[in-house]
Amino acid sequence: MKLVYRILILIVALTVLSVWTFRMKASSIFRGGSATNMIEEFEAYGLSETQMYVVGTFKILAAILLLLGLRFPKLVVVGASTMGVFMIGAISMHISIGDGIIPTLPSSWMLFCCITILLLHKRLHINMGNG
Repeated sequence: MKLVYRILILIVALTVLSVWTFRMKASSIFRGGSATNMIEEFEAYGLSETQMYVVGTFKILAAILLLLGLRFPKLVVVGASTMGVFMIGAISMHISIGDGIIPTLPSSWMLFCCITILLLHKRLHINMGNG
């Protein structure tokens, strides 16, 4: 169970770091609307470039907290909770512009991973007596 917990943390953190760094300008079938990069995707949602950078900053910070949480477990709760809230926002943005399942799938998967991380965190740390 601890291995699954760690793998999920790595999946969420590394995926988010990848998307918000070297893949920001890359085209993807997962982009909202007809966007070919992150700026166009945020424009499709009716959001500004400034809002994109604010969201990106918080997502990167949450990803870093998740990674640090591998060493300092209390940080996992903050990182996974923050990321989960942003994933709920991402899902709602996809729905608001009528995106189908394919563009909505990554944020839905990330939300599922964040919820699972939080549940496993609680179970692992209660079992360890670190409740």
